[in-house]
Amino acid sequence: MSTTYQSLLQEFVPRPIASERAYRRSLTQIDGLIRKAKRSRAEGDLLELLATLVEQYEIKQGYKRPQLSPRDRLAGLIEARQLTQTKLAQASGVPRTTINEILSGRRSISKANAMRLSSYFGVPIDEFIAE
Repeated sequence: MSTTYQSLLQEFVPRPIASERAYRRSLTQIDGLIRKAKRSRAEGDLLELLATLVEQYEIKQGYKRPQLSPRDRLAGLIEARQLTQTKLAQASGVPRTTINEILSGRRSISKANAMRLSSYFGVPIDEFIAE
């Protein structure tokens, strides 16, 4: 399989999702990309595009977003971006030991660290603050 972005677009032909069948097909494509041990940058870009299309369809259909704990949200973002705890620590300013303790459930995310993580991942801060 070629990994240039243009060739991936020709292979997958992403379009706005308008049916349950297209939705399931997109989820299958996303699953295949997520399961790859190592994704190229082009595959990562395609994964992000498909996820955006799926999210838009889910919003239109009134799907409810699952409530994830801040720890689970952080773990999902780390996995989705194929980050190590060390790389995340260097890029976000949150100490690696703190990230490790959060992920292992020994510590919650402070407001200061929630701000750093929110800024780094480009997501709302409330995703890292427990209610």
